[in-house]
Amino acid sequence: MTSLRSPLGWVLRALALLGFIYLLGPLLVIVAASFSDTGYLAFPPQGFSLRWYQAALADARYLNGFFVSLRLAAMVAALSLLVGTAAAVALTRFAFPGSVLLEALFLSPLVLPALVLAVALTLFFAANPIAPPGMTRLVVSHLLVGVPMVLRVMLPVLRRVDPAIEEAARNLGASPVKAFLLVTLPALRPGLVAAAALAFIFSFDEVEMALFLGSVRDAPLTVVLYGAAQMQMDPTVAAVSSLLILLALLLMVAQQVYANR
Repeated sequence: MTSLRSPLGWVLRALALLGFIYLLGPLLVIVAASFSDTGYLAFPPQGFSLRWYQAALADARYLNGFFVSLRLAAMVAALSLLVGTAAAVALTRFAFPGSVLLEALFLSPLVLPALVLAVALTLFFAANPIAPPGMTRLVVSHLLVGVPMVLRVMLPVLRRVDPAIEEAARNLGASPVKAFLLVTLPALRPGLVAAAALAFIFSFDEVEMALFLGSVRDAPLTVVLYGAAQMQMDPTVAAVSSLLILLALLLMVAQQVYANR
């Protein structure tokens, strides 16, 4: 391995730093602009004020959108965790023809752009109105990405768990369900938390499907933000975006702390 103290090591450090700046720079600009004292977005911020956060928290549009997104993300995370974990168990614990192809099929939505999925789902629901526009349609659509996300996390976690431990529990008299719940499931807990957090954050921050498949009555927060940015780009949009960044950061930090413990 290349020593970090060598010239090449310093070059790699510089490239890593530039990569972090490129990824985090736009987020830092949004957060800084949300504290500006002007009535328009400005960077560097002009003065320091929290009034845009107060205005955002007092705006019924943002509050309603937040609770819609929270309800949507909670349902998607729970259902994705249930379906994705069951699929991961089936793919890792049972050998059957076509399992590799089935795994690739399950994971295929992750390689498609969100806009392509949104347009395809819009055409599908237009031809097959199996779910009304709004929350139900969004939950079904988000599961197409949430389940593969959970599956992508849980497959390597399950493959690291020795099946002999569960078999030993069954030899001692535990039923297959009891052995899974009492032996295997506790070993999967860090992976379950990470998978649920990823599915929750994806659903909460998703834009394209929400724009195409949502309804005006149950508009998620991302759709409300999109409309506000189109109509008037004031610092309240930056304030709400900063709160969303903070929420995602807290979820990921909490998940990492739990995994370390």
